[in-house]
Amino acid sequence: MRITADETPGLDRALALYDAVGWTAYTRDPDRLARSLAGSHSVVTAWDDDGGLVGLARTVSDGESICYIQDLLVHPASRRRGVARALLEEIQGRYAHCTFLALTTDAAGTEDAERSHPFYRALGFRPHDDLRLAAFGYRP
Repeated sequence: MRITADETPGLDRALALYDAVGWTAYTRDPDRLARSLAGSHSVVTAWDDDGGLVGLARTVSDGESICYIQDLLVHPASRRRGVARALLEEIQGRYAHCTFLALTTDAAGTEDAERSHPFYRALGFRPHDDLRLAAFGYRP
């Protein structure tokens, strides 16, 4: 596996990865995905030995005080192989001076939460309540 930073994959490869994980909010509007990737503070990608895109993480950040993990996705065929960990560790290493935030849509008690919450905890992330933070959202 090869990790690259700030090398945005081609739109066709990105669409295939987002589609493979079922993130249709991005795949329904390819131009929106292209703009999202281009507007990211950082894009870190994982590639298999055959040159296939197997993972992607992107951040929204000021680069100094806060780093928000916007997307973290791994192709289903490549899960449980350290891809997500490698992506996040690359970001954490580059922005070690920042506070990191991640918002997951995996509600407590769901199958996805059973997988993702322990993963984030293992990398030092804590629920907002534990850090005395509150998270708010608005979706038009």
